Amino acid sequence: MAVSWLRRVRGHRWLCCLLTMVCAVARSSCAQSTAMPLRPAAVAYDAAGNAYFADTDRNQVYESTLGGTLLVVAGNGSQGFAGDGGPATSAALNAPQGVAIGPAGEMYIADTGNQRIRVVQLGTISTFAGNGVRGFAGDGGSAIAASLALPTALALDSKGALLVCDTGNQRVRRISNGIVATVAGNGTQGFAGDGASATGAELDGPQGVATSIDGRIFIADSRNHRIRVIDGNGNITTLAGTGARGYSGDGSAATAAQLNLPRGLVLTSSGVLVFADSDNRRIRAISPDGVITTLIGSGTQGASVEGTTSLSAWLNAPRAVALSSLGEVTFADTANRSIQLQAQTQVQTQASDGVFTAAALVPARTSTVALTGPQSAVYGQWSGQVSVSGGASTPLGAVSLSEAGITLSTGSLTPGSANFDLTGLSVGRHALIASYAGDVVNPAASSSLQTVNITTAALLATANAVSMLYGEPVPLLGGTLTGVLAQDSGNVAVSFGTMATTLSPVGSYPITASLSGSAAANYTVSLSPSSGTLTVAQAPSFTNLPAQASGSYAGEPFVLHAIVGSTTSGTPTGTVSFLDAGATVAQAALVAGIASASYATATAGTHTFTASYSGDSNFLGSTSAAQSIVISAVPDFTVSSAGATLQTVPAGSSATYSLLVGAQPAPFSGVVAMSITGLPTGAVATFSPPAIVPGASNVGVTLTITTPVHAELVRPHPLPAPLYATALAPLLLFRRRRARLPLLGFALACLVSVLVASLGGCGARTVAPATSSSTSATYTLIVTGTGTNVAGQVITHSLPLTLVVD
Repeated sequence: MAVSWLRRVRGHRWLCCLLTMVCAVARSSCAQSTAMPLRPAAVAYDAAGNAYFADTDRNQVYESTLGGTLLVVAGNGSQGFAGDGGPATSAALNAPQGVAIGPAGEMYIADTGNQRIRVVQLGTISTFAGNGVRGFAGDGGSAIAASLALPTALALDSKGALLVCDTGNQRVRRISNGIVATVAGNGTQGFAGDGASATGAELDGPQGVATSIDGRIFIADSRNHRIRVIDGNGNITTLAGTGARGYSGDGSAATAAQLNLPRGLVLTSSGVLVFADSDNRRIRAISPDGVITTLIGSGTQGASVEGTTSLSAWLNAPRAVALSSLGEVTFADTANRSIQLQAQTQVQTQASDGVFTAAALVPARTSTVALTGPQSAVYGQWSGQVSVSGGASTPLGAVSLSEAGITLSTGSLTPGSANFDLTGLSVGRHALIASYAGDVVNPAASSSLQTVNITTAALLATANAVSMLYGEPVPLLGGTLTGVLAQDSGNVAVSFGTMATTLSPVGSYPITASLSGSAAANYTVSLSPSSGTLTVAQAPSFTNLPAQASGSYAGEPFVLHAIVGSTTSGTPTGTVSFLDAGATVAQAALVAGIASASYATATAGTHTFTASYSGDSNFLGSTSAAQSIVISAVPDFTVSSAGATLQTVPAGSSATYSLLVGAQPAPFSGVVAMSITGLPTGAVATFSPPAIVPGASNVGVTLTITTPVHAELVRPHPLPAPLYATALAPLLLFRRRRARLPLLGFALACLVSVLVASLGGCGARTVAPATSSSTSATYTLIVTGTGTNVAGQVITHSLPLTLVVD
């Protein structure tokens, strides 16, 4: 329309010059004023939801952030070509009419008046396609060396190739890996070619392009008043429009509808094609089944107030469309110098909240964020709600909760509010703030700080009951833990412990539980009523009765020893009983595991001894194996006659008796001293030998009694045997038990024995009447052997003899 109008006034050169001057002054004036758009001609979104639009009259590209900030991202406002290799904001552009954002954030610009496609990467601008010479050339070669003519609309396909409406060349071209090629149009302005190869078709001023995942390419064949599509085989057909300029067909097949200068296309994820029906002042849509409807606009040229219902809105030459990250239809309302959004989430329906200007273009618009929730909560149980009210439509988009600049959680408004469950908010005091990212229509905002106190959550531990023997190492303790949040799985562990040790006394000990792990500080733990305990039981003991040497003697104290030990560790205490054939004969207390007791009344013979430990508070009792020990009888001796016990001799002569000193029942190792009583007065008795150690055999002893010649025959009173024993005892005690006297001691003992015998023989005589006749006297003599046994006891044995003196 503008081109036709310019043709009509071309003959009035003065008017053309005036218009040129007015436009130049207007551009200069606007460049120095606020950064509001003059002629937005294209719009696109990046992955983060920020909107970009090209302003043809300002020769700049703007970013309208999700949060409502307006930024210049390319162009310094001067019309021209400059700046490649430098900052994009310092470059000169010339009436840009297309913009597209790549997956890595790269921005493609249709620098229309410079006959180029330029790209901004990480803030640096460069030429992507076009040599700056208006024309058509370069297919199959480098895109930078190719000639373009008034490039306008841009789109990226699923493979990352850039599609360009080369409007002045009546073509759509594709740039992939730096190589340019034509995908539609033969360069002839007109309409032809449906049903055949797209490269052979005629187009007329194409100003919109979009692609689908399956490879189809949609073209706004603007001056043919059609939407055309290229299938996967490269063939072109008409999707919408009869070719007749006008408005009709809503609710029916798009191919039967009338369009009026369609521009700008976008395809939704559900396959709905949205386009700007520019001179009909509407935004229209074609469903996947080919039905056309109007989404926005009443058809009236002009501008509506904010929030006007979509189908009642006034538009003014919309030129481009895009979809926000929230699914909102966004369009460049070019002649109204605005970027508008339809505040709805599904473009397939006609219901909407209304049409709103992007927040970046309405600096006074604000949003209010409110955070509500409890001021105190148990760990894992805090929940709150973020509510956002906007100055335009019901806010949509993302909200987040943060603390000290660190984002804790994010959510989406549905619509106007979002619920948060901050189960991971750690124990302690927190200052939370809710932030709204904006939705292009409603600007970003934040709530005031809210203080929240999180207390520990309670866990329940159940320890497994376990037992051990006294003296054993404490076993590994285990159990279960309940109540840990799923988010802390693997970050909280329970350990069970006890105060009991290896040598803790027998009894029951509680088992405690403690927590560890990166999330342990958020919990407290207690034991369940069914939690088990550690039981220390008595440990088995063993009792050994060391081998006892046989050879002890009856009546002699016999010492028994027992060793009591543990099958685990520790030392048993208490009492050990010693049993002889099952009867207790002695008892003793354990000292360092050993008990010793004396058995003084053992009789001769074989005895079966055992040691029985009664146990104590920490040890069970035990009994040793039986041990047989032989107790020998105490050795003794005998005194007997080896000949006649009656001797008759004349007075003054000698009588000789043969005696035997022997051992019974075992060898007698003591010294036996011989003595005699009952001798006639004046008679002398001698023993040869006077003292004997009988050992294991019988030892002969000769007793010689010499009677006096003229002695008066009287009967002496016999000297009692105990007197001899008393006299001999000091000498006999010189010998040690079971040891023989030294030679000198033995000689001394023999000498004493002789003296005692002599004293006995020379005992006082008394006159006694004769027992046989008046001329002879009969004497009863008592021969006594005295010795000390192995028990230290003095023993005596006597033998009566008869002496008759004529």
